[in-house]
Amino acid sequence: MRITAVTPFSVHPGWRKNWIFVKVETDEGLTGWGEAYSQYDRDRPILALVEEIGRYVVGRDPFQIKHITQMAYQDFAIRRGSLEFYSALSGIEQALWDIVGRACGQPVYNLLGGPCRDRIRVYVNGWSYQMSAPDDYARAAAAVVEQGFTALKLDPLPRPWRTFIPKEHEREAVKVLAAIRKAVGPEVDILLDIHRRLAPMHAISLARRLEEF
Repeated sequence: MRITAVTPFSVHPGWRKNWIFVKVETDEGLTGWGEAYSQYDRDRPILALVEEIGRYVVGRDPFQIKHITQMAYQDFAIRRGSLEFYSALSGIEQALWDIVGRACGQPVYNLLGGPCRDRIRVYVNGWSYQMSAPDDYARAAAAVVEQGFTALKLDPLPRPWRTFIPKEHEREAVKVLAAIRKAVGPEVDILLDIHRRLAPMHAISLARRLEEF
């Protein structure tokens, strides 16, 4: 079996950033699909990298996944990684695993060592997009808990995105977390998505102020 084509697709879901999917085709009719992580305004370079890496992938055996990823890093990227490079390569790699799983008649998790559990707890994310008022956060949090979620994640800090923040931003985060905790009760887990951005002095200060929630 040989790879015959690698094609990226940019899809706008109608909300926030685009999704990038990767289709890998073979000469035996098997097709694999993967997804490349993307950030805002990064779509075009990631799409271009999928296409350019794809030129080195076409003609190869889709089972040689480790060899292909090493080739991409060593020969294509010259050992220089980036968000865009790894996003593109991950989409291609997922599609290759999809092909291998289809060829073997097995779910990919079996090829990677088998499942570790039958069920997994999930949390809800994205539910607080573009909110600012504590009451809005509270109503939205209560709504997702009513859907059956027992954990939710959010970034409680106001914009702009900065490493060094004023005390006012800390106070706003406290108001938001207090409103959410009151709305969802003591049993729901609240996860903070701070995105590694805070300077240690602010991370420590904010953690202490939010600890009670």
